[in-house]
Amino acid sequence: MTTRKLGHPPTPANESRRLAALLELELLDTPAETMFDNITALAAQICETPIALISLVDAERQWFKSRQGLDASETPRELAFCAHAINGEALFEVENALLDPRFRHNPLVTGAPDIRFYAGMPLADGEGHSLGTLCVIDRQPRQLSGQQKDALRLLAQQTISLFELRLQTRRQQEQAALHKAILSSVGTAVLVTDMEGVIRQASPGVHPLLGYEVGALVGQSLELVLPDEGRQLRPDPSGAFTGPGVEQASLHELNARHRKGQRIPVLFSLAPIAMDGSPQLGYLCILNDLSYREEALQRLQHIAGQLPGVVYQFQLRSDGRSCFPYASEGLQDVYGLLPEQVREDASLVFARIHPDDLPAVTASIQESADSLSVWHREYRFLHPAKGLIWLEGRAAPQRRADDSILWHGFITDITQRKRLEQMKSEFVSTVSHELRTPLTSIAGSLGLINGEVLGPVPAAMREMLLIAQNNSQRLRQLIDDLLDMDKLLAGKMSFIPQLLDLDHLLAECAASHQGFARQHEVQLRYTGGPAAQVMADPLRLQQVLSNLLSNALKFSPAGSQVVLYTQAMGGRIRIAVADQGPGIPAEFVDRLFEKFSQADASDRRQKGGTGLGLAISKELIERMGGVIGFYPRPEGGSVFWIELPAQRQGDPVAPPAACEEDDHG
Repeated sequence: MTTRKLGHPPTPANESRRLAALLELELLDTPAETMFDNITALAAQICETPIALISLVDAERQWFKSRQGLDASETPRELAFCAHAINGEALFEVENALLDPRFRHNPLVTGAPDIRFYAGMPLADGEGHSLGTLCVIDRQPRQLSGQQKDALRLLAQQTISLFELRLQTRRQQEQAALHKAILSSVGTAVLVTDMEGVIRQASPGVHPLLGYEVGALVGQSLELVLPDEGRQLRPDPSGAFTGPGVEQASLHELNARHRKGQRIPVLFSLAPIAMDGSPQLGYLCILNDLSYREEALQRLQHIAGQLPGVVYQFQLRSDGRSCFPYASEGLQDVYGLLPEQVREDASLVFARIHPDDLPAVTASIQESADSLSVWHREYRFLHPAKGLIWLEGRAAPQRRADDSILWHGFITDITQRKRLEQMKSEFVSTVSHELRTPLTSIAGSLGLINGEVLGPVPAAMREMLLIAQNNSQRLRQLIDDLLDMDKLLAGKMSFIPQLLDLDHLLAECAASHQGFARQHEVQLRYTGGPAAQVMADPLRLQQVLSNLLSNALKFSPAGSQVVLYTQAMGGRIRIAVADQGPGIPAEFVDRLFEKFSQADASDRRQKGGTGLGLAISKELIERMGGVIGFYPRPEGGSVFWIELPAQRQGDPVAPPAACEEDDHG
């Protein structure tokens, strides 16, 4: 018997560095993640293949971070097509593996999964190490179109970006864990209380400051260590602390009581403990010994030096002058300045804030000072060494006895995060534009075939062709919605307001949806309303109405009816769509107008949709000076409505808005 030899893949010249780079990503043998599964699902859909993989080529195997259409989680490297692909920079394509001497005897070709066609785009990091591939596989010989190849390259670039973003997120989580460990190890006394002021946790630092062992304080009232001046912070009968500063972090200088009775001057920090969207859990109390201010300052400098960015105090005096009384050494990294350069005068910092951002930054500082609310801002800064960077600052204010405001906070460099956000936005826009033209051609061709313009369609093919046509229409709608949302967020959506006769426009809109209503066996009625005119962009208004009517018809049961009508609401006109559908789940109401929100977001949902329609409608209506909303009907179903200012007889007609680009049509 003759043993047939496989075409063993060559080993890359930079193999050791490549494997090290792969391990640094911390991806191997990790659970599936939606963001990568979305990439392979889109790759399979665009390239029209049953299998799509994100493959990472390890020393002895290729492992799949994401897979569509394949059960195996890994295969030996010597059998891997991807092990060949990583030796180049371009798309590696095998049109028919049975005719390729490198693969015709490969068990993955001669047996399951019966590979015939393979196309893999190397996933190269910033150093040029090919870590694996984004590949598509078919069981039939074939070729990719030019558009499909371009799309696969773009998806591979996005995959690498997601690798880097995932690693950065893990590093930030590790940093947060380090911060927590640092806090628990410092000598400062830290107390955690419930809403009634009962101490539930204490740090080891309470013993040297207050003389109590940790166990002796747990279960005691905070008043045990904060009498007299601390009485204003005790819980009132309703169970909440009285006194200032309970909504945000605040600082107080007062006397704490040692276990032996002596008074100890401390700087007392009180901050609420709460998570977004959840009830407040209690309070975080930090006590610093003011008898040893210099020692405490040194400890603070040590801790701040371990943190990314700069920990600082910013003071706004009553005469308008400002300074940074304290700043950690990280100030030089963030602002390119030494702490002593801004200790008495902060003007050097404000001089380098981007001129387009400076008014908003100064206004936000003043607003925080006036309301004593937490200051939070993202802004651009011209760094003397790094050039233009993005910074994010957050600080809690405190009004001092001299009527100045002192903020305590931190500032971090978020340039990399902003760059990744921009890459994501550009990717969505680029992919959407690249897919739009070929998809239009595909949808048009399927329409001609299904319409039997080219001749009769065999019954055996009709159902599959209809499925293909419907899916191409859904994908086109997703692309259109993505492009609309991209333009809205970028401020590039044009609006051409006109004086509109609502009755005529709504009658036309209802008539144009009668075919869709019959398709769903639903009666669509337009009942009219008061004669009214509004100033709006007709195409944008029709886009919103089409979304509301399509949703109502799609989700209404057969035999029911959908009603379109108008109402006068003072100086506004309400346009409403009432349906008899299943209604909106209570837990979904708060997210109804958010992007990519769907009441049924599962893969098995019966009704299609992109989850962008209502979000786009909200943006469009608000840009035209209106509002959008909904309410449940007592008898079942929902009413979605929009309101626009009514145009009264004799009102001046505004000229058309200036357009950045013509995107009508």
